[in-house]
Amino acid sequence: MNYFKILGIVFGFAALLKPVYMHLLPFDEMKFIKKAYGEKRPWWIVLVSLIGVFLVGLTWYNHFTLDVKYSIVITLIFSLFAIKIFFLLFSYKNFQQWVANLVKKDKGKKVILIDIYVGILGLIILILTFILY
Repeated sequence: MNYFKILGIVFGFAALLKPVYMHLLPFDEMKFIKKAYGEKRPWWIVLVSLIGVFLVGLTWYNHFTLDVKYSIVITLIFSLFAIKIFFLLFSYKNFQQWVANLVKKDKGKKVILIDIYVGILGLIILILTFILY
């Protein structure tokens, strides 16, 4: 199995299942989100972000060095992750305020909508992965 197929399956399933593990499992997801993105940036966010930067870089490296047809598709979709990484590393306060406002308004209904969109994106990634690879 090639790198892009593995990445597409793992990334796709994680995104597809996000609405399930964030909103259907019996725990208070809004409380979890508030704690995870507290006013002071937790140490693990920097670690996870740096791992994400490494994975995005590795994906681009593999795109340019491996001869895998349609690797640009998964590479570009996975690179969207870099947008969130940028905010987590360089503009955490603005990101944290945005998340805090999402959780406060309408009892977090926008958070649920975002997670539904993420789930749809995950389904699209899985479909593309199985069609292209």
